[in-house]
Amino acid sequence: MSIKSNMSQYPDSDGSGERLSLAYEKLSKIPRKIAEKFSKTTTILDLSYNDIKDLSFLSHFRQLNTLILDKNPQPDEKTLPSLPNLSLLWLNHCEIDNVQKWVYRIRDCCPSLRYLSLMGNPGATSSFNGNSTLEHNDYRMMVISILPQLTHLDDAEVTSAQRVQAKQYKHTYNIGQTPFNIFESVGRGQQMSRKASQRRQRKKEQELQHRKENESDS
Repeated sequence: MSIKSNMSQYPDSDGSGERLSLAYEKLSKIPRKIAEKFSKTTTILDLSYNDIKDLSFLSHFRQLNTLILDKNPQPDEKTLPSLPNLSLLWLNHCEIDNVQKWVYRIRDCCPSLRYLSLMGNPGATSSFNGNSTLEHNDYRMMVISILPQLTHLDDAEVTSAQRVQAKQYKHTYNIGQTPFNIFESVGRGQQMSRKASQRRQRKKEQELQHRKENESDS
């Protein structure tokens, strides 16, 4: 366990409060004594490389502005409590398949969030995961449309152009108050578009063939 005061290397940290690191401790939960002792003063909490799935204990850390949960396999988003002061959340390489459920939960629990990183999760489509540029863009638009206050997503800044695009994306796919499979919806739309394009191409080929037949008859 590591405790340090006046940490300022994290974005949005004002250098006050304490940084508590419990990384690499093989924890499935936070010991009660530690939570009681440090929860009121800790502003930066590093829980990376553990096995923590139930996050409800975080409700005691009311001053948190930075939370690092990297490499905790499949944490339960439903247990994330209200963290009104949280501005940075890292959930990298957590084996999260349904990113959208997490994003909606974050919206409800972390209204001050500015920095979010979900890299290395199966549900966070990127070129590093073998996904196409289009799929990666859909993923970013989904997250930004639900969390428009973000200034950084994963390893890139959220640009003004992306905010405008995210608003259009939200309207196009009718992203509302509850999660649904937006990628399935997008994929279905792309599939329908491809089929329509194929039908137009077949029609053109048929018209061309028909003209050739008419010319040969004449």
